Amino acid sequence: MSRSNSQLKYVSKDRQPRIQAIAEVLSTSDYDIVCLQELWVHADFQLIRHQASKTLPYAKFFFSGALGSGLAILTKFPIVETSIRPYSLNGSPLDVAGGDFFVGKSVVSAVVEHPLLGDCEVFNTHMYAKGGDDGEESNRAHRIVGAWQFGNLIRASARRGRYVIATGDFNSIPSSLPITIVRSHGGLVDAWMASHDSSLFPTETVFSPQLAVRDYGITCDSPLNTYSAGKPLSDVAKRFQGKRLDYVFYRQPQIPPGSSGRSTSSSSPSWELFCVKSEVVLTGLVPGRSFSYSDHFGLEAILEIRHSRPGARSPPPTIDGFGVTTSLEASTPSLRSASAIPLEDFYAAELSSHSLSAALTALGIAYRRARRKSTMELAGFGAVLLVAICLIGGSAWQPRPEFNPIMVFAAVALGWAGTTLLYSGFIHGNYEVNMLVNAIEEMEMLRAQRSERTTSSDSRTSSPRR
Repeated sequence: MSRSNSQLKYVSKDRQPRIQAIAEVLSTSDYDIVCLQELWVHADFQLIRHQASKTLPYAKFFFSGALGSGLAILTKFPIVETSIRPYSLNGSPLDVAGGDFFVGKSVVSAVVEHPLLGDCEVFNTHMYAKGGDDGEESNRAHRIVGAWQFGNLIRASARRGRYVIATGDFNSIPSSLPITIVRSHGGLVDAWMASHDSSLFPTETVFSPQLAVRDYGITCDSPLNTYSAGKPLSDVAKRFQGKRLDYVFYRQPQIPPGSSGRSTSSSSPSWELFCVKSEVVLTGLVPGRSFSYSDHFGLEAILEIRHSRPGARSPPPTIDGFGVTTSLEASTPSLRSASAIPLEDFYAAELSSHSLSAALTALGIAYRRARRKSTMELAGFGAVLLVAICLIGGSAWQPRPEFNPIMVFAAVALGWAGTTLLYSGFIHGNYEVNMLVNAIEEMEMLRAQRSERTTSSDSRTSSPRR
């Protein structure tokens, strides 16, 4: 099960009774693996861990950033290895209200020892929030970079012969470019899509919030959630009775288990994961209270382990013939736009050329924007510094001494603001630019490798046989 909790100390409403209610649910559940997001307070994790210790004896809370990652994994199976990898881009230090930079949004993992599968790596994440669902893809550049890094980690785990389960709050709707990158680049199967006959996204306005939750996996901004009341909602959330931002993904190993790591021996039978059921859970109110468990509903998936059949491949879920876009606008009657991602991209074994080009274009725009922003913040630092020097110098010459403390205080305040601009413009500005360059070069390398493979294949096909 995956669940986003929104439990900031001193800030979150009804935090303690909600944590207690979640702990009680988990203590009586039969889940094998539980992944939690936005669990910021370590004492809250300790409470949940204690109450759920009989059903989920192994647990790990992950620390990151100044305020913590908010991520935790609880499981029935022994944990043999853990890791945490903060995303390289998590917004700006000037965005204090957003807070993503300070919590260090991350992807964490725990390798559990399963009696049949051997090593199974469970990933849990909470991605960068700002950027919305519509508008230019460059507005979601930090999330695109995060999705690329997430996919790289999944691929690396599968290459080690591990089964992979990946969950979390991805802050992206199913048709978005970040989710396309996560799914295609990581070679992941979306548990919801694998277990439902309904379409990936509704084709027209949804009027029933119950139907939206049941058929489309809506987990956030639902009218059924008490914490959505009075909250400013995007056009997508208004039109479709909320958004699906939480996911459970899975994939098989890229190499046979037992060829590396602690997996089962090569003589053991091979297994495959199949999702037989996925549903949104904890959609009601906390018992005896007038509020929901969290601002996100929980997501549950049941994965069945079956003997693998050589050459067999599960057919992709049926799509009901609608357009899927990377830029959704509620004012348009159709969901298809010029930037629509081809439907086959959603089931591609690897990231398509179309999606790769869209990501590169978005990151290129974000790169130029980051350069301009860094230059402007450094210019602001120079201007503030000049004014502060003038204030300090002027305080010694102005004829009314009662104004001296005010001018000195103003100079100190400007000095603090200038230091912040210097840090944001020079240190973080250059860092952001460099991280964008890294992601762009990695994607360009992938595109070049594909081009070489295509050229080589064409030359072999066109060469005359002797």
